[in-house]
Amino acid sequence: MGFLKKLFGGGEPEKYVDKQGLYFFVECDDCGARVKVRADKQHDLQNTGDGYEWHKTIVDNRCFRRIQTVVQLDGSYQMVSHEITGGRYMTEAEYLAAEAAAEQAKASDAADDGDETETGDSG
Repeated sequence: MGFLKKLFGGGEPEKYVDKQGLYFFVECDDCGARVKVRADKQHDLQNTGDGYEWHKTIVDNRCFRRIQTVVQLDGSYQMVSHEITGGRYMTEAEYLAAEAAAEQAKASDAADDGDETETGDSG
């Protein structure tokens, strides 16, 4: 039965889980752009013996300023400490809320632009 469900798409679709990646959320101090950054556990982290360290220069897509960061992680890949210059770390919840608010504002602006009609004197 499981074969038929997979073949014909029955049931809930499986959600992709990125077991090799860690995600960090950063906001630029200069322009406020938000960036979601993926760090690969195998290739991007340096083993320090009792945990891991991640060095990264992050560039947003709005003002292109460099955001320098160093993150210390424990053996379970949990952030222990961090240094960041030119930005600030956000939680995933903060990032998602800010992105949703930005999308809502964009949709509202687009709706407002569509509601405008020209009026004029004919005479």
